Amino acid sequence: MQNKKSNINTPSETLSGSLKPHAGKPSLSENRPRYRLTKLGEQMARLPIDPKIARILLAAKKHDCMAEILVIASALSIQDPRERPLEAREAAAKAHERFTDKQSDFLAYLNIWDSFQRERDKGLSNKQLVQWCHQYFLSHLRMREWRELHRQLAEIAIEMGLTSKEQASGRPPVQEQLRPSESMGDQDLSAKLKQKQLDKKQHRANIRAAKEAGYEQIHRALLTGLIANVGMKSPDGHDYTGARGSHFHLFPASALFKSKPKWVMAAELVETTRIYARDVAAIQPEWIEQEAPHLVKYHYFEPHWEQKRGEVVAGERVTFYGLTVLPRRPVAYGRIAPEEAREIFIRGALVAQECDLKADFFVHNKKLIKEISELEHKSRRQDVLVDEEALFDFYHQRLPEMYVPSEKSVSDGLNPQCLPEKHETAGRAFMPDTGSAAEKTANPHSSRQRPSENAKPLADTRTFQSWLKQAEQENPRLLFLSKEDLMQHAAAHITEEQFPKFYKTPDGKFKLAYRFEPHHPLDGVTLTLPLTVLNRIHAPALEWLVPGMVREKIQLLIKALPKQIRRVCVPVPEFVTKFLESEPNRQEPVIPQLARFIAKTAGDMRLLEQINLDDWQAFKLPEHCYFNLRIIDDGGQELAIGRNLAGLQQELGQAAAVTFRDNTQEFERDNVTAWDIGTLPESIKFARGKQQLTGYLGLQKEQKEKNGSIALRLFDTPEAAAQAHRKGVIALMALQLKEHMKDLNKGIQGFTQAAMLLKHIPADTLRDDLTAAVCDRAFIGDDEPPRSEKAFKEQIKRARSRLPAVKEAVSRYLQDTAAAYAELNGKLAGGKHPLAPLLRERVQTLLGAGFAVRTPWPQWPRLPVYLRAMTLHMEKYSSNPARDAAREAEIQELEQMWQEKTDSLTRQNQPVSDGLAGFKWQIEELRVSLFAQELKTPYPVSIKRLQKEWDSLVK
Repeated sequence: MQNKKSNINTPSETLSGSLKPHAGKPSLSENRPRYRLTKLGEQMARLPIDPKIARILLAAKKHDCMAEILVIASALSIQDPRERPLEAREAAAKAHERFTDKQSDFLAYLNIWDSFQRERDKGLSNKQLVQWCHQYFLSHLRMREWRELHRQLAEIAIEMGLTSKEQASGRPPVQEQLRPSESMGDQDLSAKLKQKQLDKKQHRANIRAAKEAGYEQIHRALLTGLIANVGMKSPDGHDYTGARGSHFHLFPASALFKSKPKWVMAAELVETTRIYARDVAAIQPEWIEQEAPHLVKYHYFEPHWEQKRGEVVAGERVTFYGLTVLPRRPVAYGRIAPEEAREIFIRGALVAQECDLKADFFVHNKKLIKEISELEHKSRRQDVLVDEEALFDFYHQRLPEMYVPSEKSVSDGLNPQCLPEKHETAGRAFMPDTGSAAEKTANPHSSRQRPSENAKPLADTRTFQSWLKQAEQENPRLLFLSKEDLMQHAAAHITEEQFPKFYKTPDGKFKLAYRFEPHHPLDGVTLTLPLTVLNRIHAPALEWLVPGMVREKIQLLIKALPKQIRRVCVPVPEFVTKFLESEPNRQEPVIPQLARFIAKTAGDMRLLEQINLDDWQAFKLPEHCYFNLRIIDDGGQELAIGRNLAGLQQELGQAAAVTFRDNTQEFERDNVTAWDIGTLPESIKFARGKQQLTGYLGLQKEQKEKNGSIALRLFDTPEAAAQAHRKGVIALMALQLKEHMKDLNKGIQGFTQAAMLLKHIPADTLRDDLTAAVCDRAFIGDDEPPRSEKAFKEQIKRARSRLPAVKEAVSRYLQDTAAAYAELNGKLAGGKHPLAPLLRERVQTLLGAGFAVRTPWPQWPRLPVYLRAMTLHMEKYSSNPARDAAREAEIQELEQMWQEKTDSLTRQNQPVSDGLAGFKWQIEELRVSLFAQELKTPYPVSIKRLQKEWDSLVK
């Protein structure tokens, strides 16, 4: 088996600091340059040992560990004094364990040396020392050789002035003993024990700290000579990668064989069946750069502007013969590549405005760019603001390549800001990386040099501000941009009138924000609304957006029409102009007005019948054609955002109503029992923060959870106020008419019999429903609810006189309705008739729980008629089922249109008009006309009449 040392690096490569080219003329016999020793090389030549060991000794002086290094260096220069006979290998390994150090095999030599010295200091004879060596499997002969070589090296080191005689003695340091604290004498027993524990802890910390410091000092000195034998553990195996891609394994006898630290240094590499590293120690990779800076290379990648640091930064990777000593650390890129760093600085700090400069020009330019960017967002075109290259050229022409703050250049009349654009980066060699990231490798020596001692690249805010202060003395507006510099063309059409900053309503003005970024949630125009006014926003007015954006919306609406109708609007831009010039009502929906204008332009109003307004309204336009509504609370925090006003009102409408009156206690009262609240105005104005709001006063009957009392409340919409005030007035009148209410609560005439017939409704529920219907008709009826004490008293008088007649009428209508229901229910009991499911559904709609309040007073006499009509429909059904089915289909089509319309208005929090509410009862009369003509209707009614009525209602 071969056993040889691997010569990884020649001495000239490893110890390159010891030789340098001779300045003289080369010999004629050779073309290679001649070399001479440096001062370091001359010192190494005086040491009669391997140059690597000599280099270690010289480094020991720097790191103040000469005593330890003399021991280790002399040990590395002889054969290992430890013996490992084959017949006693396990015993030898166990004996050597007392000298082992888990982090370093080099420290084992120190442990052997210290142990041997302690035995000699005991005064043992030579024979006893031989026995001691034999006991621990050490060669006494080699120990003598080791001591002799150590003496010689120490004498040379002392002669060369590397150390003193005392420091080179090599005696083990005396370990400081634990001393009790001086104050322990005055303490009690428990305090003494606690203090003793603290002293021990501190003593151990001091020993540990000294040991760690000594470890680094010793091994950094060793690294200077053994730099060629470093290695990094392979991530996927147990081997190590060394310099220039070599691979080796740790020797099995090493104390580090099991732990396998990430980075190691070896005294030698031995090749047998494979390459083994002997006498290894764990090291930190950063020591390589610090101890051998001439052997590492620096690679720079991903240069970028870093706002937090205020400078151009790149990642620096340090390598040593292919080994990555440091994968990445941020460094200032200005000293690496001034020109490129300057460009990055301009693009990141000045063009992209990603810095915290407070300079006047920067504030001015930032504000101007923002203003012109807003013009682009408003016009929804990206052709107003110049591109980044134009901004870069502006700064590039005005900023110097380098800044030299030289007083002499100023006194000589030279401009220090203006240096030649091209300059040499002394000795720096750059190589582009072929990888994905732009990477540059610099010579480690030349990378620290600069073109001039005072020259500074403009790659950080501090240098830039220094230059700017000097430059602005000559031209204060050197870096100020103008609109001409930033705008590609004039934007005269983007005016305040076309794109206002605020949306004005009776409650004040609210901020508008514009953004041109398709598919972004904020694309288009965003209206920021306080929660208090959410319910008060007029939905049709929002359809008109702002003047500068409604034109595009109308054009898209026209393009959604059928071709035969769209033909009337050609050319579309001119048609839109004419429509807007006709001054449409911007408080009403867009589509109905646009439809009428199209018909008017065509000269044929019948064209309206061809336009399906519901389908047109349902057509989905791009998101930016609708207001983006941002709802905030009083503190400015966003509560919700969306383009569906109705959805936002459903989600936050109740909270908005409560918030509206949070600070209005001066207008409200609880527990109102009599009209002592004066005259109630229809509306009242009050301040809410910076807003002037309009509220609507009205009485309100509180919920049962609040004892059903009556309160004076302020409402955010007139519709909510009117609805609550009517019920509140009725409840207050009921308090004033206590005797009448007692009589009414006992039940109206015939109630018991009617309740038995209408058994699908609980009796108590029916009684309360009828009482509420009687009160509503008798107390208010068709009158306006009173808003003053005088009007309230007059209304009380009318209520007393009307109450008996209303009770009698309701009793009569109820008995007739119950009788008609009983007759119909008897025919539906079998459930075999084809119309039974449909008629049960109709009955539930007419006479479900709460029907008395839901039914308008004029319709009460007709309830029995509608029920009898159902009975006749069942009796006549067999004569012509097909005809009845066709008629029912037409009726249900009208019902569906009515239901969809009312549901839509409800979702949008808009009131249902009286005409639309009455249309439902016209459908009931239509059923009477079609299926029970003999019962007759109070007015002519037919399918065509109702379709015409419907068209007039929805336009």
